[in-house]
Amino acid sequence: MTRETTAKSEEYATPVETIRAARDTVAALRSTDGGFVVSCRESGIRPAPVTDARFDTHADAQRACDAAHRYRDAMRTLDPSLSRYDLVVSPIDETALEVASVRELTDRRRANGLPASRRTVTLAGTGSDEWLRVENGPVVHFTGPDSLLDDEVIARQLRSKLDEKRG
Repeated sequence: MTRETTAKSEEYATPVETIRAARDTVAALRSTDGGFVVSCRESGIRPAPVTDARFDTHADAQRACDAAHRYRDAMRTLDPSLSRYDLVVSPIDETALEVASVRELTDRRRANGLPASRRTVTLAGTGSDEWLRVENGPVVHFTGPDSLLDDEVIARQLRSKLDEKRG
């Protein structure tokens, strides 16, 4: 083995070991019906290695969260474009949010001559009054850094986007 090959192997040995150790930690802590998950604070996404993982205690979930941070940092050394998430521990929310997205062709044409389509996204919670439908419009962020945004803030955001298109 040449010195150059040895240097390359050593360069990747640490991230690979970190990735394996983090996966092992998460696997050892996970349970089938635990009450806690590790997810992105803002989007709720549960990326690898904690995807679909549940944990019995907050402490176990926090250890898994720490392992996931190490895992994702090590993966980022191999793939700098890996998505970044602000991972936190949270209790499982049994009120699941359903998302349905439909794209339909229309009879219209875009300015460039390509066929236009209409996209409708519907978000629904468990209650009969918990739904939102957006058609051909931007979906806004409904949570701020510390809490849910109130209706007035969301309405103002939607109005500003509509005013931009009119003006």
